[in-house]
Amino acid sequence: MSTSYTQAKKRSLSIDMVKGLSIMTLFFLHFENGWMNCDYNYFIVRSPAFYIVVGWLWGMSSNKKTIKGHWEKRKKGLVKPYIWLSLIFIIFDAIMVLMQLMDIRALGRDIFKTLSLRGIGTLWFLPALLGGEILFIYLSNRNKIIKSLAYVLCFILIVTINIFVSSLFSKNETLHFITYSLTRVIKDICDTFIYISIAYYISKAYGKNIFNLKKGFQFSIGLTLLSIAFYIFNFVIGKYTSNEIIETAFFMIANCCSGFGILLFFKSIEQFKPFATPLSYCGRNSLTIMAFHFCLLFQIVLIFNKAVMGNNHYYGEITIIYFLIAVILQIGIIELINRKFPFIIGKD
Repeated sequence: MSTSYTQAKKRSLSIDMVKGLSIMTLFFLHFENGWMNCDYNYFIVRSPAFYIVVGWLWGMSSNKKTIKGHWEKRKKGLVKPYIWLSLIFIIFDAIMVLMQLMDIRALGRDIFKTLSLRGIGTLWFLPALLGGEILFIYLSNRNKIIKSLAYVLCFILIVTINIFVSSLFSKNETLHFITYSLTRVIKDICDTFIYISIAYYISKAYGKNIFNLKKGFQFSIGLTLLSIAFYIFNFVIGKYTSNEIIETAFFMIANCCSGFGILLFFKSIEQFKPFATPLSYCGRNSLTIMAFHFCLLFQIVLIFNKAVMGNNHYYGEITIIYFLIAVILQIGIIELINRKFPFIIGKD
């Protein structure tokens, strides 16, 4: 086995860089509102990139996975953080309710989201990732017919939920919320399963050759895939709104192109420290950023913007100021948890 392939199987900066860019893209988009009035969607690397990274790493590994063994591993890295983080944010909600800064119904909704595995805010990602991984492992030793049926069924569920759930029980807010929350859990698991599978099989078949390529070829292929993703997101998606099957298919293709593209692009420049250092830091701490930027910092900003600043709308240049302040506070949260409370994110 070549040296470069052996090194590629180890955790490289490019993996953390992909995760870092993905989470900071979501961070920015959650905070920004009305400042970037542009005609194009430049933010093409988002949460599916995390699933693609998982599938890619699994495809590069020769370790055989079992549901029991994987559960024991993820119980520490996903389940315990989900419980701890949910508890923290429910306590935060309760404090806000007592201070009359939040409607008590919001607290009730977050408790239901936690118990239904929909997750508070961005915590939906943790059950979705675990569910998709377990489904992949369960089907890994099944024959091709069963696997094919599983992929078709998952795709049908995604399309069906996209079409019908948004309008289901639209006249009854409570029933709509319950139905939407439960079906979104199913949809997110199906999404995760499909992206992990695609990345796994591409990595297993071509990973060695791709990581043996010269940096220039990796750069070129990565940039080409990112360009294709940009084109699909901006010039294809939205033109087939009457056909959810085509829209969903193009959406998944675009996410795969952006995920593989950014992975190869970062692989080719991972030695460039001005990019690698901040992005890999964000990637290594992506769980903390994912949870706290939205479930805590953004909620505080919304309350501050209305109760203190007297703004009835969250809009414009001030949202960027809030974002920059939140980034600084987020770094402080990262360091506090890493040094004093690592058990919250499943670390010793």
